[in-house]
Amino acid sequence: QYACCSKFGSISLYRRWTELYSPKSQEQRSKAEKLLDNAFPTFSETLSPRTNGSNGLPNNPLGIKIQSPTESSMYCKWLLENSTSPYAQLFASARLKSLVLDHYSMFTAKHKLELSMGSFLFNYLALHPDYQPFVLSSLAQLFATITKVGWFEDDEFKNITNDVSNFIQSTVDHRIVAIGFRDSELLDIFRLGFVVLRQILNGEMVYTSERKLKEYCLTLLRNCFAFDFIGTTPDESGEDVGSIQVTSSWRSTIEDPTFLQTFFEAYKRFQPPHSSQVMEVLVQISSIRRSLFNEEERSKFLHALMQGISEIIIGSIGLSDLNNYHEFCRLLSRFRSTYQWNEITEKSGFSDWIDFVADFTIKGFNSWQFVPNSIQYLLAFWSKMYSYAGNARPGSTNKLDIISSKLTAAYISSKIQSVEQILDGSIDDPLENEDALVDDLEMFSNIARYKYDESQTSIDNIFQPIFNQYKELYTQVNAGIVNSSYTQFFDTIETKFAWLMYMIGGMIGGRQTYISSEEQDLIDGELTCQILQLMNMNEQWNAPRTSGSGYEKFELALVYFFQQFRKSYIGESAQRVSKVYSKLSDIGYNDQSMLLNAIIQRIAKNLEGWGHSSKIIQRSVSLFNDLAGGILFAEDNVERDFEDFVKPWDITLTELGTFNSLNVFRQPAVKATISGIFRDLRGFLSAIQSKKNFLVFFEWFYPHYVPILYHSLEAWDNDPLAITILKFFLEFVSNRSQRLNFDISSPNGILLFRETSKVISTYGRQIIGRPFNSQDKYAEKYKGISICFNILTKSFAGRYVNFGVFELYGDKALEIVLNTSFEMMLCVPFDDILMYPKLSKTFYEWLDTFTNGHMMALHNMDSNAFLYIMRALAEGIQHFPHGSQCAAACSAIDHICTFVIQQSAKQKPKRHWLLSYLTQYPNILPYLFTANFSAVLFEESQNQWSLSRPLLCLILLNPDYWEQYTRNLVLYQLLERRDVLAKALTSLMQDVEFNLISKNRDRFTQNLSTFKRELTNDNVILVAPPMDMKMTM
Repeated sequence: QYACCSKFGSISLYRRWTELYSPKSQEQRSKAEKLLDNAFPTFSETLSPRTNGSNGLPNNPLGIKIQSPTESSMYCKWLLENSTSPYAQLFASARLKSLVLDHYSMFTAKHKLELSMGSFLFNYLALHPDYQPFVLSSLAQLFATITKVGWFEDDEFKNITNDVSNFIQSTVDHRIVAIGFRDSELLDIFRLGFVVLRQILNGEMVYTSERKLKEYCLTLLRNCFAFDFIGTTPDESGEDVGSIQVTSSWRSTIEDPTFLQTFFEAYKRFQPPHSSQVMEVLVQISSIRRSLFNEEERSKFLHALMQGISEIIIGSIGLSDLNNYHEFCRLLSRFRSTYQWNEITEKSGFSDWIDFVADFTIKGFNSWQFVPNSIQYLLAFWSKMYSYAGNARPGSTNKLDIISSKLTAAYISSKIQSVEQILDGSIDDPLENEDALVDDLEMFSNIARYKYDESQTSIDNIFQPIFNQYKELYTQVNAGIVNSSYTQFFDTIETKFAWLMYMIGGMIGGRQTYISSEEQDLIDGELTCQILQLMNMNEQWNAPRTSGSGYEKFELALVYFFQQFRKSYIGESAQRVSKVYSKLSDIGYNDQSMLLNAIIQRIAKNLEGWGHSSKIIQRSVSLFNDLAGGILFAEDNVERDFEDFVKPWDITLTELGTFNSLNVFRQPAVKATISGIFRDLRGFLSAIQSKKNFLVFFEWFYPHYVPILYHSLEAWDNDPLAITILKFFLEFVSNRSQRLNFDISSPNGILLFRETSKVISTYGRQIIGRPFNSQDKYAEKYKGISICFNILTKSFAGRYVNFGVFELYGDKALEIVLNTSFEMMLCVPFDDILMYPKLSKTFYEWLDTFTNGHMMALHNMDSNAFLYIMRALAEGIQHFPHGSQCAAACSAIDHICTFVIQQSAKQKPKRHWLLSYLTQYPNILPYLFTANFSAVLFEESQNQWSLSRPLLCLILLNPDYWEQYTRNLVLYQLLERRDVLAKALTSLMQDVEFNLISKNRDRFTQNLSTFKRELTNDNVILVAPPMDMKMTM
């Protein structure tokens, strides 16, 4: 059977596989691909002429005739088993996948099982795990493909889980080993490390290197706690991975009274860096799951932790080392995360303990410059304490009530006092990293809002002196009293204000709806008044101020403050439920609208004056977007405000309307003005949805300013300005939300279309005969034509024009615009239509609209344009089977064929020109049918419904060609497929009548879906018969 086996090992054939996957040129690759396709045929496409009897492909380099897909798969299997070339293995597996997908129904049951579960593929994968990754990937895809297509045929294919488990058995073994290691060895290893640690402390160890012994011992203990005890830790690289889920076998070791004492003693006696390693282990110990202990032992363990923390703070043991300090702050944070509020507060000595932690925190706030990354853990500790304190029983929070104001005051003052050092460059500026700052402020707000009235006092004590100093400096500078060095003073003051605005914004942003009291809302109002007064004084600044780091931070902080205020107090219902505006009314902001106006003005000022600062621009725009999205503007004042709003445009357009020479329009300054104003007008129009509002704009713009469009197109037809004009006009004629549905007595729709005709004909005259001057055809010519097609689509589909009026009254506007569209269409080669997606999309949308009644209403049509459209419809189906172009082309063909069938049934003395053309060019209908049915047969198109609608019409118009095509299609297939295909084609027309009523159309569509589904389920891949797909033009 494998007489040609020696040829597989030939140097020539191996070279072909290399040339296929690693070619030196595209020509070399094509040659190798052709040779290998002949050697291992897929029977899925026409590789060379052959008879319908399937006598095999000639010129096979193996010297044999492979006559069926089954034989081809057997040779691929042999190649895979015997080849050592990775490229040959990849080719064989890929070819087997194609054969399975295309011809699976032709394989015997035995052959199917052999390929997947039997002695071949599955064992092959198991025996060759060292193959190249790309080969293993291809083999895995082959295995998955066979399993998928055979799933419903045999239960053997459904045993994939059991079979594949053989490959992953090692992973299961690893997991079993890990669990066994955890249960039998890990605790003993930890105990060994713990014993060594105690021996080191007791001086019982004899060692040559004390430093290494301590390091290795502590690393061992830390890694034991870092073990994934329950197999759910997704990432062990983070600092805090949650609770440590030690097993219950660890309980006796951890509950030992000497356990915690040993680690705290080690921390006290070891020097850095070993002391920080001990503290890391203590952080892990504080994270041990609470459920490990019973209530009594948990209480003891918690008390020991608190006592150890107190001793470290009281003696300031090791806290001068930055690493020790950082890990100790982590210990506090993890401690509070693990243990509950009531467990901590009920312990004896809690009052003193919390005082110690508070003093430690305040000292940390005051020296945050040295440990900037540690402060977040202290904030996290206190934030969690105060988050639960609000729900605590009365009397249990007395100590926290006192501490809250101290912490708030210390945090605020520490940030303000550090400004000079920040500006000197001595320390990094936290204001440069707003994301991290915001995280800190969210935690700070929980602390500050707990005793909000006292926090307000702390803010006032710092804010007012700086505000008075700021006001005095402003007065002096505006009066010219100080010299030019005043900017450094302002940088300092404005940076301080930036900190205050960030902190006030954080506190206001921490407001919880339905929980905050009226008293807290009043405090928010008072704090907001201070910020608004500061902003108003800042706006009175007379000297130029768009530089300086302090000024930029000031603006960023102000935007952040407004963002936080928006979250808490600006919205549809915020004003009704909040007392904050009662305070704001004291300084002139009586309601939400007035405050919004002030915020919008500040945003506008930022956009105007801070173009060089991307941060301010980005955050200002973001604030504006959030404001616009959260407020409903429902006042109907369009007519009242429209004239004031468009007045600047009115002045400009009036001046442009006085120009009566194209030379004036060709001036660069005039061009820039036209481009800017029509871009603005297009954006303005795009936001108009209602008929009433559009009519206001229409009556303002038409007819006074329309001539400017014509003059601009004539003066700048070969310039991007023409595209700007066309895009504006496209928006002008778009009947979005039925905004152009004028009253029945109004001529506006007809008048608007007359202007459409003038615009397109004006541009078309300039563009049609223009040669290309660059390689970018789309930008130079086709972009404008594409927009014109889109304008025509919007105009004809808008349903606001009665096109019969033009012929009735002898108006040539419709005729002119259609002739121009035909000329633009004919000047674009087919290849270019298909090459540029945007052009093809608008072109086929226009054809769909034009053929929906408008084409048939013409008295005649140029034959060149007609033939171009017919060919374009077929090409659209062939080249865009998955795109909207295909759906539009199918719809257009359906319009045309439906009209032809209806006209053919009528007895009229004069035939319609469309019927005459189809008689004159008899190959049009077969051409359209072949393109349509080929897309159904040979493409996995998502447009099956669209393809089905014209297909029935084409069959009814040319039943003889339908019979001829299907007969040839069946004869050209492999013998094994012919009966299946013939039966499916017969069922396609089952119960389908020769008419176009809706019920009959739907039945044909259902039959076509069934036909396609049956071919797919049987894995029948058809071979296209050789047909003449050319149409005489």
